Amino acid sequence: MNRNYPYQVAVVGLLLGFFALGSTVSAQSAPKALRGQIITNSRDINVPTSAAKFVKKMRKQDRKKFKRDESGKWVIYFVAFFNRALPGEHIGVVVLDAKKEPIAVADVAGQKGQRTLASQIIVETTETPGKKHTLQVYFARGKKPVILAKKEIILR
Repeated sequence: MNRNYPYQVAVVGLLLGFFALGSTVSAQSAPKALRGQIITNSRDINVPTSAAKFVKKMRKQDRKKFKRDESGKWVIYFVAFFNRALPGEHIGVVVLDAKKEPIAVADVAGQKGQRTLASQIIVETTETPGKKHTLQVYFARGKKPVILAKKEIILR
């Protein structure tokens, strides 16, 4: 596969659903401490409904290492906090392996001005297990991706 991942034809990952976070974390009030970051876990992430200790509660759930499930796949639940508002209506999600090649890619609908994304992505296979992979949420500007949030993870 080439590095031009916003335009990959084959989708090797699956994004099962998404939603913008509720009114507590609206586009204007996304915590500055989390902008550009992604909180990941192998289970559903519990998004706090109150602003009190929001960042601390989110970071407490954050995990970096993922094991395969019983079907041999990696399921990564995530909440991404964008470093800028989404300028259009399309969001890309990609997992890059240690060689910076895409191993899971998804394109989801968004809303202009959106600043968060909560969803999950499934990675079916990787040639570099145990090494650092990168989860990125982006939008395409021309042929180049503009990264909204990213995180290094390890698929074991």
